[in-house]
Amino acid sequence: MIECKLPISAVAEILYCPRNFYYRVVEQAQDYNEHTLEGKFQEERREERSVQWRSDRKQHRKIYLDSELYKIAGTLDVVEEKEGLIYPVEYKKGELRNNLNDDVQVCCQALLLEEYLNQEINQGYIFYVESSSRRVVALSQELRELTIHTIEQGRCIIEEQILPDPVNDQRCNGCSLVERCLPQETAFIKEGTIKPRRPVPTANLGRVLYVDTPGAYLKKKDGRILLTKDKEIVKDIPMNAVDQIVLIGPVNISSQLLQELLKRSIPVHFGTTYGNYLGWLNPILSKNSILRLAQARTIDNSSKSLDLAKAFITGKLANMRTLLMRYNRSLKKGDITAVVEQLSKIIKKVATAKSKDVLLGYEGNGSKEYFKVFDSLLKNNDDFYFIGRNRRPPRDPINTMLSYGYTLLNKEVINELMRVGLDPYLGFYHSNLYGRPALALDMMEEFRAIIVDSAVLTAINTGMVNKDDFEISFERCQMTEKGRKALFQAYRNRINEEITHPIFEYKLSYRRIIELQARILAKVLTNELENYHAFLVR
Repeated sequence: MIECKLPISAVAEILYCPRNFYYRVVEQAQDYNEHTLEGKFQEERREERSVQWRSDRKQHRKIYLDSELYKIAGTLDVVEEKEGLIYPVEYKKGELRNNLNDDVQVCCQALLLEEYLNQEINQGYIFYVESSSRRVVALSQELRELTIHTIEQGRCIIEEQILPDPVNDQRCNGCSLVERCLPQETAFIKEGTIKPRRPVPTANLGRVLYVDTPGAYLKKKDGRILLTKDKEIVKDIPMNAVDQIVLIGPVNISSQLLQELLKRSIPVHFGTTYGNYLGWLNPILSKNSILRLAQARTIDNSSKSLDLAKAFITGKLANMRTLLMRYNRSLKKGDITAVVEQLSKIIKKVATAKSKDVLLGYEGNGSKEYFKVFDSLLKNNDDFYFIGRNRRPPRDPINTMLSYGYTLLNKEVINELMRVGLDPYLGFYHSNLYGRPALALDMMEEFRAIIVDSAVLTAINTGMVNKDDFEISFERCQMTEKGRKALFQAYRNRINEEITHPIFEYKLSYRRIIELQARILAKVLTNELENYHAFLVR
């Protein structure tokens, strides 16, 4: 095994939370919240000058050092010289406090300096920005021994690659990795402890810039996105108000804007006017190779792979059943009641499936029953009718809307899978064919009916779309620009709608629930959780 050098910024995390250390060093997590972003901003301001004089002392900023003796490396915030003495100064954004973790970090910096300068360092300092004051750290033998022991503990975590248990206490408050770690959710699933609190929003708030106007052009100007058509500005949007961009059809985008979006980790998705998903431009592949290896190993584990496939299909059929039951509360139609009962029987059979081929048959039968009564859910049957599912290309308005909506949902699921660190192309139910996002299609199953089908029914039954929003030629149906915008609005309203989670009992939007399900799936793949449970609406 190649011996790595531990980053000194992560060593202190071992004392505070070994699990945090694992995520940052082994899985290369780079999640941010307001605390880490503020610290990063303060750090950037300090970097403006590499050398500064402070009254009677000289400061060298951003000094990178590594150690062959202790196998650690890192960048020192400040190395200070005063009256012939030299010592490290670590900057912290909070108030003045005594914190052993901070002391260990300063000791790591001193060890690096000692090896580099070949001289003993007796003390260091920690400067607390909020208090605008510094605290001296005496580099005692006891602190040095603790620091070296902590370094060895970190190296052991890396070599064994075993995820430490979550601390699940007050230390989780304000941690930027809490949405990845899910300490309360994990404890609740394993032990049935206290219900988890509602998670705080992640950096991605679901703000989507959707452009499907033929001939539109997007370009960058002073940190903003300009949307133009025929050289006239149609929209002027702050770049920090966008989390992802969806371009449909013949829409152009400048290379300067693409580069800026890559720097800001804002993905761009491309699709055709017929609802086909072409792909996306994403900044980088997740660094979490450990998770992707676990994902690949699970594909080769036929038993575990089948269990996951069963969960996805159970979620799909159960949510189809729930959607029908909701509509039938007011419709009270016997044919819908019969299908609901039939779906219940098929769901029970899914649990007994011995192979994916058998499971595929159950899914097909369930979908056939569901779509058999889909037309009964429509209020305006004069303009819209549904006689069965067709695609590639869709030949009627409802199938066109369903295909278009599934394309949007596919893009959404791919986004969340990649955010978590999973490979959207390595699935457990859908065949892993070249170019097919099999895992995204797997996870979509439990959300198809409750997000896309629901949005399509809403768009039709509320009059958001009408027959004039569709064009049919050569047995191919496509939506007009007006129709696409109306359906996208219905889809956006639905995916941003908040619902009570059936297990954790806090409210999240459907978009956040997709992310949560992806994170739970990751924990199943890495054996932190035993079983994956599909998201089932009530």
